[in-house]
Amino acid sequence: MTNDAAPRERNPFLEAVGRVTLAGAELDVSLKGLLGAIAHEPTLLMYANTQNTSKLIDLCKIALGVGHLEPEAVAEISTCLARADKCRDRRNAIVHAIYAPAESGADFEAMNPVRKSVGYRVSAVSAEEMEAFADDVTVLRDDMFRAGWNARAAKLPGMQPIPPRAPGETVNGVTAN
Repeated sequence: MTNDAAPRERNPFLEAVGRVTLAGAELDVSLKGLLGAIAHEPTLLMYANTQNTSKLIDLCKIALGVGHLEPEAVAEISTCLARADKCRDRRNAIVHAIYAPAESGADFEAMNPVRKSVGYRVSAVSAEEMEAFADDVTVLRDDMFRAGWNARAAKLPGMQPIPPRAPGETVNGVTAN
């Protein structure tokens, strides 16, 4: 059997939405990893496997509150969790929106429900903005790994802390600021 059909035309907009969706899933995995780095409680980690992003952030905050970490580590992880929460909001706005072509014809308009009885809030979004957001999540994931590692594992004998990223350094193919 051969496939004689012409290849489908690529849609950069749909690919960008897909990349944001994948970045959101990777963010969840990184939050679980961060939780494992700061809380050595197997039952909590098993419970975390079924949780959404918001709950994972809350579990990390709880682990910070009851753990015995240095104040610098708590501050760095808290900053990462605040960034993760903003990413969660942005990801949800992108992934759960209804899209329509913008009147200008250049980009798309994302329609997110305000409330069921009120209607939709409309905001312009482009594939480039979505790609930039996915890159931001990649950088955040690197920061979360470094913060979790430096909080616990770097303190073990023979382990070294991961130094802060230099400006302009590349993270998984993404140039970070």
